[in-house]
Amino acid sequence: MPRTDSRPYHHIEALLQFIGLVFLGLWVIWADPFGLSTASEKALATDISRSRAYVSPVDPAPITVVSIDYPSIEALHEADAAYLEADDWPLSYRDHARILSRLVSAGDPDDAPVAVFYDIFFERPRAASGDMAALGRVLARISDPPGSGERRPAVYLAGGGVQMPLSAESFDLLGGRGSMLATAAWQDHGDYYPLWAPLRPDDDASPLPATGPSAALALYRHLCPAQGKDCDWLEDGGAMSLQWVMRDDPACSDRWTHLPGYVIKTVLRYAGAGDPPGAADPHCMPFHQVRLQDLFAMPAGGLRPPHLPKGAPYVVLVGAVMPSLNDYHDTPLYEKVAGVYLHAMAVENLNRMDSDFLREQNIRGVSSVLWVLIALFVCLRRHRARRRTAPASAGPAAPPEPTFRDIAGRRLRALGSRAGWVLLMIVLITLIYLFCYSVLDIALEGWLFMIGLVSLLLFSKDEPTDRPDP
Repeated sequence: MPRTDSRPYHHIEALLQFIGLVFLGLWVIWADPFGLSTASEKALATDISRSRAYVSPVDPAPITVVSIDYPSIEALHEADAAYLEADDWPLSYRDHARILSRLVSAGDPDDAPVAVFYDIFFERPRAASGDMAALGRVLARISDPPGSGERRPAVYLAGGGVQMPLSAESFDLLGGRGSMLATAAWQDHGDYYPLWAPLRPDDDASPLPATGPSAALALYRHLCPAQGKDCDWLEDGGAMSLQWVMRDDPACSDRWTHLPGYVIKTVLRYAGAGDPPGAADPHCMPFHQVRLQDLFAMPAGGLRPPHLPKGAPYVVLVGAVMPSLNDYHDTPLYEKVAGVYLHAMAVENLNRMDSDFLREQNIRGVSSVLWVLIALFVCLRRHRARRRTAPASAGPAAPPEPTFRDIAGRRLRALGSRAGWVLLMIVLITLIYLFCYSVLDIALEGWLFMIGLVSLLLFSKDEPTDRPDP
C-alpha cells in the first residue's frame, strides 16, 4: 500500500498555488494584457465570418448605394447640362440639393424609395460652398412631412456623434429637425454597430437631440413596416456584430471553387507558411450599386434594385467613396470599404435577420467562475497526487532502475496525452463559438483565453514524485 505524505507545507503550497492561478486567470480575463484575448477572438471571428460568407451566400437586399466619386463629379461637371457646379470635392450646397432632389424625384411614387440616408456630414457652414439655408429649404420640400398624404421618402442626414457633433448653426440652417439626423459616428462600441448612439456630448447645450438612431436603424424603421413585418423590437436598442456577406452569385460565391482554397490558405497561415486569403470583390456585396455619374442619366425607377418588382419598398444610401476622406473601415471579407457600405451592410443584416441579428455577449463573468472551478479541480488533483509517495520496498532487493528508453517512453506518452487534450479543447471551444455565432446569433467576448490558460495547467507537472519520504 502506498504511504501518505502528511507534511503540512503541502497544504499551504496547494493553497498558494490555487490563489496564484485564480489571480492569473482573472488578470487575463479582465485586463486583457497586451490585447491578446481581444486579438485572438477577433481573428477567429474573422475566419468564421469569411467561411460563412462563402458557405451561405445571401439573396440581394432591397438596398441601393449611390457612390460619389471623383470621376463622377468631373463627368457631371463637364456634361452639357452641367449637373454639378463643382469640379472637385467638396461639392457646393446647391450640388447637394440637386442630388437629393434627383434621388426623390422618381416620377411614379411606386418607384421612389421609402427612405434615403445622405451620408455627408455638414459639420458647420462653409462660405465657399454657398448658402446652406438653401439646402435646408430643399430638404424641407422633399422630406416626408407628417400628414401630407403623399408617399415621399424620409431623408436622413449624417448627424455626427459625440466626437464630431453637428454644429448648432448647421442644425438650424438645415431645418432644425432632430428627426432628420442619424448617428454616423460613435465610440466605446469597438467593432460593433449600435442601433442607438449619442449625437452630442451630455454637457453640450446644443439644440441637437441627445441620442439618435444609427443610419441603419433610421432606414429600417421605414423599410420594416413597409414590408409588413412586426417591428416592435426596433426600439429595444443594443448593438450588433456585423455579418459581412456576399451575393448568391456563382461569380462571387461558388463555394466549391472558393471555399476549399480558402480553407487550405487558412490552415497554412495558422501554420506560419501562408499569406491571408485575398479579399472578395466589393461588387459582390448583396445590394444594388450605382455611381453618382449614372444617377442623372438613368430613367425613372432606375434606383430600384433590379431583383425587386415595381412597388416593392427599398432604401437608398448615398456617400462619398474617396480614399482621401479617410472614411474607410476594415472588414473581414472585403478589406477596406467606405463608410456608406458599412451602413448598407448593417441595413442588410437587419432586413435579413430582424431581431435575430448577431448580438454582442460579454461572458467575462461566466468565464471568471469557470476558471475558478477549473483551477480548484486541477489544484486538488495535483495536491492529492503529490501526497502519494512510492510504496515501501517489499524486500532487500531494490526495484531495478528504469532505463532511458522507459523514461523517454513514459514522458512521450504523457506529452502526447496532454497535447491531445489541448487539441480537443481547441476544437471544442471553436465548435462552441461556431454554434453560438451561427445558431444562437451571439458573438462571445472574454472566453478564448481559456485555450492558453487551460493549456498551461495541462502541461504543468502533476504526477506523483515517486520518491519516498526522507
